[in-house]
Amino acid sequence: MQPRTYHNPVNGEYTSILKSSFETNGDYTHFEVSLTPGGGNPVHYHTGFTEEFTAVKGLLGLQLGKKIIYLKPGETALVPVYSRHRFFNDTNDTIIFRVRLVKGQPGFENFLKAIFGLVNDRKTITGNQIPKNIYHLAIVYKWGDTHLTNPLIKLCAPILNLLYKRAVNLGIEQQLLQRYCSSECIDPDHPGIK
Repeated sequence: MQPRTYHNPVNGEYTSILKSSFETNGDYTHFEVSLTPGGGNPVHYHTGFTEEFTAVKGLLGLQLGKKIIYLKPGETALVPVYSRHRFFNDTNDTIIFRVRLVKGQPGFENFLKAIFGLVNDRKTITGNQIPKNIYHLAIVYKWGDTHLTNPLIKLCAPILNLLYKRAVNLGIEQQLLQRYCSSECIDPDHPGIK
């Protein structure tokens, strides 16, 4: 299959899914990110997969716990499950890097597709790209397995989990899948997450 590329017009980011979990029989998910100067994400962790970051072009900044490292093209860093981390670009040029998630993550793939789709449809709070719809927020929170370390967000996690269950029962998750996600990532027994 050809890589599927998604664009975020707010921050100029491009993400291409190079190999989906479906294509690797669940072994891994592989994607490439083009990140503009100043781009990045907040400190977070994942509970269901490790991440392997590889710089392709430019200098990729990574925060691993309290340590900051920079990867040059060809260099790799592994982020184990539950490790607090973030990526960033503090250079003056667009950088490109690849991320390999082990085991494959159809839920995270759907998270990427939905977030980019919601941004393009202007259904997010522009600066932070947070979905305006509380059910959409709960769904992408669950799909992405991306847990922010902000204490306020941690307090909201149980509420988001309840809202996710309600979104499933109301058919909102299915609507999001149909609108933004390809059928290859949809598990009929539990569509958002395998």
